[in-house]
Amino acid sequence: MDLNFDFTEKRVIITAFFCMAFTIANLITVKIISIDFIGMETPAGVLIYPLVYILTNVIAKVYGESAARRTIILGLCVDILFVFMTTLILFLPSPSFYTGDASLQFVFTQTPRILVASYISYLIGNFVNARITTIVNKSGGYSTVKNLGVIAFSELIDNFIFIGLAFIGVYSVVDILIMIFSHWVLSLIWNVIAQPFTNKTVEWAEKGKPVEA
Repeated sequence: MDLNFDFTEKRVIITAFFCMAFTIANLITVKIISIDFIGMETPAGVLIYPLVYILTNVIAKVYGESAARRTIILGLCVDILFVFMTTLILFLPSPSFYTGDASLQFVFTQTPRILVASYISYLIGNFVNARITTIVNKSGGYSTVKNLGVIAFSELIDNFIFIGLAFIGVYSVVDILIMIFSHWVLSLIWNVIAQPFTNKTVEWAEKGKPVEA
């Protein structure tokens, strides 16, 4: 098997991982995980959602802001298709011997308010990420520190919008702020650990990049 991908093929691979990461994050968010040693409870989506921001950062750096924006829209379209199909199967009748309907209802039932909040925060957060990434990388090469800062700032915006829209009126302002901070801290830890792999991804993707006139 030939694994020497060209510049365009690498973009397809990164885009595929981006779309899957966003869809998986929205699916597994139904699970709340408890991190007892630091006293935090957070949706399980935090385990993979930071990858969306890392890949937005990589795409904007290697392929440009326009490519990043198109990829963000594509990721949204892929997730809308996923939500449509998983919602559709909930309304289709099952034979009497099938016993999985209750489990499917629990996993795939989408709360409209949370779904809309997720999409709005995703679009704004990732567009901000792509814009600032383009700005900070105009001079000099890829910098671990400044791009980690971009991702951290973009995810903080995402958390404020998503958790604020999804839970305002449900929980107190103090509880919402704690949730925002907890989710952001966990995402930041995830991003710091992943930075060496992010740098390697940028180097890998840029190999074979056409020379600009």
